Amino acid sequence: MSDFACLKIGPEGYVCGLGDFASSAQPPQSPDDVAFYINDFQLGDPAPWKRPQRWLLAEDAPRALNGSAASVGGFPAIEWSGLGGAEFRQIYEEIQQSITEGRLEKSVPVLAERGRVTAGDPAAMVHALGGLPEATWGYGWQLGQCGIVGATPERLFSLDGPLLATMALAGTSPRHETEAFLTDPKEIREHEYVVDYLLGKLSALGTVERSPRFVMDLGSIVHFASRIQVELRLPAPGIDDLMRLLHPTPALGAYPRGDGALRQLLDYRRRLGAPAFFGAPFGVWWDGRFHSVVMIRNVSWEGREVWLPSGCGIIRESRFDREWRELALKRNSVKALLGV
Repeated sequence: MSDFACLKIGPEGYVCGLGDFASSAQPPQSPDDVAFYINDFQLGDPAPWKRPQRWLLAEDAPRALNGSAASVGGFPAIEWSGLGGAEFRQIYEEIQQSITEGRLEKSVPVLAERGRVTAGDPAAMVHALGGLPEATWGYGWQLGQCGIVGATPERLFSLDGPLLATMALAGTSPRHETEAFLTDPKEIREHEYVVDYLLGKLSALGTVERSPRFVMDLGSIVHFASRIQVELRLPAPGIDDLMRLLHPTPALGAYPRGDGALRQLLDYRRRLGAPAFFGAPFGVWWDGRFHSVVMIRNVSWEGREVWLPSGCGIIRESRFDREWRELALKRNSVKALLGV
């Protein structure tokens, strides 16, 4: 498949970009422009705005991309190599030590299962975006030999004029344990860390409204979620400024979010083999609006090498066996969603 990018933006369907992409450091200004925001977790790309050669709005991204791409291989067969828990256990203990010493309240290490494509084309996983749960945003992109396809339940933020919408998504449980999950103090506390962070950052920008915490049902998994909306005061910050302000939230980052905590988190990600784009922002400017999501629940690739990452929030009340189970639960849900 040739280079592409696609993101579900809501009832309208998917915005899909095709062909060559021109990189720019500046966000678009005109409502007639279309550009995708693609960056790594560290926001390290100085020109993250990718303008496609052509674009379309489609209800069904798989059919739109299949009909427009230069070539599509068969659905990939992936040989997974598995993973071990020794390095994750070491990092888990380091995080708990930092919490005990009062230097940290939460951190989110990311562990990646590796694999290799033995047949087919990893970009063909985009066909799986046709039958996703309603609560998720399907997305994917390929630029050269690198790409990613996934279905995320987490919006980073959407911007429509002065109205900014975001969410806190943290706290995870198997669906069959929902009743106990509703009153689990560890999961509630983990979720409220994210809420507190977002309210603290956004209250300086305008009037903030938060919805009551609710349970998001994704089939095999449930999460706590809270919707947050802000009427931005003018002059409002630009999209790039908002990106740096909000990313990463404690749902994928560290709390409190100091420079030292983020540097340590990046070291954890490196030691555990987390791909650069996992948990990073991905968005699209279309029709004068901007919509961005957090790139979780995905499979990424470079050439024939593939990665399936998962992360978990560790706080004082965490227990190793539960966090290890959560990591596997998330990876297995991705395999089921994408058919790999």
